[in-house]
Amino acid sequence: MVNHPHSVLVVDDEPEVRRLTVRALSAAGLACDQAGDGVTAMELIDQREYDAILTDLRMPQRHGYALCSDVLALHRPPQVMVLTALTDARLVRDLMGRGVYDVLQKPISYDVLAAKVVAMIDNTRTRSAAKAMPAPTKVSFLKQVELTLKELTELYGERLDTVFGDFDELPDPPPAIQQFIRRLAESEAAGEESAGFVPQHNERRKARATCFTTVVATPVDRLWRPICEPFKLAMRDISESGLRMLHTRATNSPFLALTWNATLLPRQQLRVVAKVMRCSACSPFYDIGGMFVMAD
Repeated sequence: MVNHPHSVLVVDDEPEVRRLTVRALSAAGLACDQAGDGVTAMELIDQREYDAILTDLRMPQRHGYALCSDVLALHRPPQVMVLTALTDARLVRDLMGRGVYDVLQKPISYDVLAAKVVAMIDNTRTRSAAKAMPAPTKVSFLKQVELTLKELTELYGERLDTVFGDFDELPDPPPAIQQFIRRLAESEAAGEESAGFVPQHNERRKARATCFTTVVATPVDRLWRPICEPFKLAMRDISESGLRMLHTRATNSPFLALTWNATLLPRQQLRVVAKVMRCSACSPFYDIGGMFVMAD
């Protein structure tokens, strides 16, 4: 039999069932081998890899339950689907618990059976492809954010030149604030893990990168005119839409003009304006959340 990206081994001791099953699977574009018992099936599985095994349970020589156990114990097991006349709910739960994809009851429409097998293979290949894709690291995400903010800096940098004066003499945030930020990040990560956090469609919007750096903030009005003296605070984390910071005191300014040195872009100073969305006590500091805005 020639190699095929979608290959199925049909195992059943009834020749007519095998014939009708293979005909339906072949019509659905699948390449099929067949075996009349578990012993023959394992001999074929030892010779080649299959995408899926479709097996009966009650067969001579080696029954389907033992075949399922042997197949699922392989290093790279194919998906296994069971087609049987047995209706024992405990048996079904046991098979599913061992890793069987689905247990279908005889009699069944062979076209429906073929559709279920195709869906099983497609779902498996999709999950395998997703696992093979490297997950974006926090470092690469931070660089992506900084590149986005670099564009905003180039767009509005000159307008903000008059906002930032000489801030070298401003007091830095207390050293303890970085350790506090680390504890907050660890606490949030532990909370998401214990809650079984699963990112949804808005994962990109919510993605954040922890970034330990000092930010200079100048309170400004809606037209980006300074309204108070600048001060330094510590960045907690950042996303493409905003950032979170910690400070020793609260702010009632509606907007903050912010500047800091990029972490991953050499010799790049970032300058943006954020609308203050939140300023709440986070003992012993204040948690300040801002959303990046563009000029009116």
